[in-house]
Amino acid sequence: MTAVLKLFWSICLLRSGPEAVPTRTWFVVALIAAQLSLAVFLAGLALPDLPAALAFNVALINLTVLAAIAWFALYIRRFEARFPATLSAALGTKTLIGAATCLAHGVASGLVLTSMMHAFTLWSVVVIGFILHRALACRLWIGVLLSMGTFAFGLIVTGALLGATLTAHVGPSSG
Repeated sequence: MTAVLKLFWSICLLRSGPEAVPTRTWFVVALIAAQLSLAVFLAGLALPDLPAALAFNVALINLTVLAAIAWFALYIRRFEARFPATLSAALGTKTLIGAATCLAHGVASGLVLTSMMHAFTLWSVVVIGFILHRALACRLWIGVLLSMGTFAFGLIVTGALLGATLTAHVGPSSG
């Protein structure tokens, strides 16, 4: 397990690519469960009034958008076989960055915490971009742009599907 954590950390530092990530079905399912659980927990920290079921739906939508766009991009480039490793790398690194975010909630507050949350979000977008760059065999800036587009599209889809419900629970200015 330590080797896998080191691998994900190395990917977070943009040193290793997704090609070395395990792709066994049970491992991918465990990463999906870990990512969804952590996303719901983080949503509870950030927005205490948000019901867990709604936080789960938001996390599931964002995960689905990431997986769909990654698969489609790989399909277009004829690299579909790279999808399990790409998804595993994205899930593992997002979970690791999410754990760091949890730690930040424990040690910071106010403007410092807000700044750290923005930094972690930016880091996550860059790491996913790096993973896509390696998986798609394209330039880094293309991977980062695709990651930014995926992040934005996830927000759009979430807003379209759950906007009224989210607004009812957290208000118009929080989400």
